[in-house]
Amino acid sequence: MKIWHQSFTDLDVFAKYRDTLQAHADAVMGARAQVVVHGLRPGTYPPGVAPMSVNSSAGMRLLNVRQVCEAAETAQAAGYDAFALGCFFDPGLVEARSLVDIPVVSLTESCLLTACSLGRRVGMIALTPFQKMQTEDLAAQYGLSGRLSGVVSMSPAVDLFDLEGDEAAAASVRDRFIEACRVALAQGAEVIIPGDGVLNEFLVRHRLLSVEGAAVLDALGVLFHHAAFFANARAAGCLDISRRQLYASPTEAMRRHARQALGAAAYPESAFSGRAG
Repeated sequence: MKIWHQSFTDLDVFAKYRDTLQAHADAVMGARAQVVVHGLRPGTYPPGVAPMSVNSSAGMRLLNVRQVCEAAETAQAAGYDAFALGCFFDPGLVEARSLVDIPVVSLTESCLLTACSLGRRVGMIALTPFQKMQTEDLAAQYGLSGRLSGVVSMSPAVDLFDLEGDEAAAASVRDRFIEACRVALAQGAEVIIPGDGVLNEFLVRHRLLSVEGAAVLDALGVLFHHAAFFANARAAGCLDISRRQLYASPTEAMRRHARQALGAAAYPESAFSGRAG
């Protein structure tokens, strides 16, 4: 089985994250599946500007969502069995599901659904107040707000570059994460979800997956296994996505028009950042 992982960052810029992510995927999936990590196309973000800063603008985020849809189509054409969207904004999740037949899973939806089986109340830790707002909106959209004890934003807010910094920066991030977890636990959380992919890999590197008896979900590990579950179940004939209403597929005539009139292009796998090999 082969799973396409799609980050919402440019993985050529975040080399430590890319390498940790690939090693992590290899470790948690073993022989069960091959995960190949990808990011948005090189140069997507201005030099020195954190992806969160760009994607906090809805208009800019929309432009990057198109790349997610293009990546999903590339993954299906290349023979991947599932597409795992590694961003807690779940950008392009509905749109990508409407365009491809392979399973498409994403971090917030996958982690919330999984956490509901591990504890009654779930807390999420966000890097910034904007990410906190986005997470709350997604939980409401998925009908899972009632299972959230709350979303806690780390303070001061964390820049993604902080997560690839030196030991002093790492110590500061660890302290802020633990303090945010304590707030979440005081709100009644039994399971903690680190609400950012780069943060999750930071915690994996620093082996910080439990705080005061509460499980800290390995969000990317859950995502990879969730993708493999759906790919296996689909191959076994157990399930497939509904094409009524939300995930209705475009006709081939619509696709042809998009290619000819709207400039929708098919990209090769090599066009996306971060790919191993």
